[in-house]
Amino acid sequence: MSSANPVHALGFFSTNTIAVANAHNSTASPTPFQPLPTNTPTPTNTPTPTATATHTSTPTNTPLPTNTPRPTATAMPATATSSDGLPVEYTVYGMVGFMQSHSLSCEARSASDWAAYYGVSVSESTIQSEFPLTDDPETGFVGPVDGAEGQLPPSPYGVHAGPVAAVLRNHGVAASEVKGMSEYQLRQQISSGNPVIVWVVGNVWNGWPVSYTSSSGNTTIVASYEHTVILIGYDASGFTVVDGSMTYWRSKNAFLNSFSVLGNMAIYYP
Repeated sequence: MSSANPVHALGFFSTNTIAVANAHNSTASPTPFQPLPTNTPTPTNTPTPTATATHTSTPTNTPLPTNTPRPTATAMPATATSSDGLPVEYTVYGMVGFMQSHSLSCEARSASDWAAYYGVSVSESTIQSEFPLTDDPETGFVGPVDGAEGQLPPSPYGVHAGPVAAVLRNHGVAASEVKGMSEYQLRQQISSGNPVIVWVVGNVWNGWPVSYTSSSGNTTIVASYEHTVILIGYDASGFTVVDGSMTYWRSKNAFLNSFSVLGNMAIYYP
């Protein structure tokens, strides 16, 4: 903003002028009489008007910049999806696991914990007691339940998916057994909020399939340290499982290799 610079008034003042004849010490003749000087009136001081500030200028308002509209936000999906349309990662919450009571009761323990997730209370011991006893894991439990771990049928071993799903259904839990379950189907179940009981080797270790023929003549694949865990989550690099009272993560290769030993066997919620 500019400010006015007032002009200051200047006063003009004159003094009386009197001509005085200088006396000369000379021999010249006296100068004839000269009339006395007339008083010249002193001019009246005419005050110079004080300049009025005439530069009171109204500042020009610089217009505010116009708001540039922000680009419209593009709605993004809450969860990123992979090329197959499923979320890149997903975790099922609320699945609680407990330690198994016997050396070979992992299947009954997993079944009890899985049923509880769907609101059905049935104990590990009840489920274990309802498995038929047999030398074929496809039709019943190959025991006894406190046998040593890591053996193959007809030694103490465990049970496969069919008999476990049948007991769950008897207690009102919708359960379907399957072999050959794909990685896509696993992720599809998890991203739908459904944990999956899966058959692996040990604590998701590497293993080797072994062909076994029971006394009834049925041939199936078994593996040393057959075990069940509950799959509850996945991300781009691996899977999360509930293993009794433990929860841990395994890389995708480690999990899929262990899962494949017994033919990608699982129980899922239909």
